[in-house]
Amino acid sequence: MEKVKVESDFKNYDTEWYMHNLLTSDEASYNMRFDVELLHRFFNKHNLSGKRLLDVGTGPTIHTLITACNYVDEIFLSDYMPQNLRYLERWHEGETNQAVKLIEHVVSLEGRTMNARDREDELRKKVKGILPVDVTSSKPLGEAFSSKPMFDIIVSSYCIETAVFTVEGYEKCLENISSLLRKDGYLILFACLNGDNYQIGDYKYRALSINKEELQACVRQAGFEIMATDKAAETDYDAKYMSFDSYFYILGRKMNC
Repeated sequence: MEKVKVESDFKNYDTEWYMHNLLTSDEASYNMRFDVELLHRFFNKHNLSGKRLLDVGTGPTIHTLITACNYVDEIFLSDYMPQNLRYLERWHEGETNQAVKLIEHVVSLEGRTMNARDREDELRKKVKGILPVDVTSSKPLGEAFSSKPMFDIIVSSYCIETAVFTVEGYEKCLENISSLLRKDGYLILFACLNGDNYQIGDYKYRALSINKEELQACVRQAGFEIMATDKAAETDYDAKYMSFDSYFYILGRKMNC
């Protein structure tokens, strides 16, 4: 790899590199096991379910939705970057597949015997939209989607801290996302803590450095009751490309209208 360059936007964001190095390789799949195990616990322990789920900042990967597809009727994927949206569309059309080992691991947690590809096809059938999103906008999915029925569950994984660079901005993004969620709906939030950059391919990108206390305060200020939390140290993952020291997970319920 050439010398790492600092990038100020996402035009050079390498989706294929992300998938190979951070998700689909054997090492990457092992590192992501904590995420899918935690989602399995959140959905089962707290009896989460609903009609419509939105994943905010999906990236090119659907690993956060493998468990969720058992508990909702419709799933909407979203991302800011056109290259990630194109990758998701290719996946939805069956032109590419996702990490077999992660899917198999979730299936084993559920005690099912189906193979990974059948489970992936189940998920494809529940995906009803792949949408551009901007978490910094008061209408994150745009005007055309503002009149649609609200979502019952929103999942956002390692997204917001790459979009804004102040704690106040993070809170505002949560408020924007919350506008898409019905009252008493659920937010599942994954966040990177105490780090200000990450590397994708030949490029390094800026991120917000936020700590656990600041993150929880933002969630509460945005109108959510925190129902459960969990934490993983960077040693639970491959930290080679990340400056963060830990990863924090929040399950919240929307309390305001």
